[in-house]
Amino acid sequence: MPKHSIFLLVAILASFLGFGQDKSTLLNGKVSSSKNDVSNVLIVNLNSKKSTITDSLGLFSIEVKLKDSVRITAVQYLPKEIVISESHINSSLITIQLIDNIIDLNEVTVTPYNLTGEIDRDIDRLQIEPTVTSYSLGLQNADVTKMTQSERLLQEADRGKYVSLQTMDEYGKLNEILSYVGLSVKVNTHKIMNKVSGRTRSLEEMVERDQNMNLEKEIIYKFSKQTIAENFDIPESNVNGFLTYCLSQPDFNELSDSGNMAEIWAYLETKSVEFKSSDISNE
Repeated sequence: MPKHSIFLLVAILASFLGFGQDKSTLLNGKVSSSKNDVSNVLIVNLNSKKSTITDSLGLFSIEVKLKDSVRITAVQYLPKEIVISESHINSSLITIQLIDNIIDLNEVTVTPYNLTGEIDRDIDRLQIEPTVTSYSLGLQNADVTKMTQSERLLQEADRGKYVSLQTMDEYGKLNEILSYVGLSVKVNTHKIMNKVSGRTRSLEEMVERDQNMNLEKEIIYKFSKQTIAENFDIPESNVNGFLTYCLSQPDFNELSDSGNMAEIWAYLETKSVEFKSSDISNE
């Protein structure tokens, strides 16, 4: 075979191999754990910087190429990385076993109960009585979410209608015989004064601020400051400022109401670019 034909054949094979490595494919996977929750586990392609989050069953899908590195992180698990191989790409569903992130407390003793840090042993030793709650007793409205102080204050300040019609028995018991009923107009001065003075608006902002703080805590609990800093290239010391920046955006309220962590993570990823280009990130 002529030399130029050999070179041509090698070049063609090399181009096919290179094309195969550059071709993206959708990797379907599932994270698995015998104990902890497998929802909202962060899956990041370190090469493409694309990311996704597992659903309630631990399932996920993400675009990958051959030899890409994929990192799996969650607060309750030890971080794990895999390098995409041919077997991963050819598999219809890969399963990734995660290891629980457990703090070793074998040598810790807590007084006055002489706890060892080993839960199974400590529970048997303490002989803890079951906690009695309104839910365990089956009381009415036991499953109703308890209102915060700011929510109770807002409800008190904004209760009722501004103006309402009321029936008035002008003649007491005689009304039962004559069937005569008078009408009166009731003005809710308490609600009007709170609205005019700005107290209602102030309480609404207080409720919204409390909700944002709780959501910020949930985001940090789910992903940790370190994970957010590493994936969005933001100094860990600026993560709180970044989250405050996101929570203050008008379009974040509807997203936060849905409680969808995958959508929230995608939103944070988009806003991280704006945050890094703004003056706030340099403060």
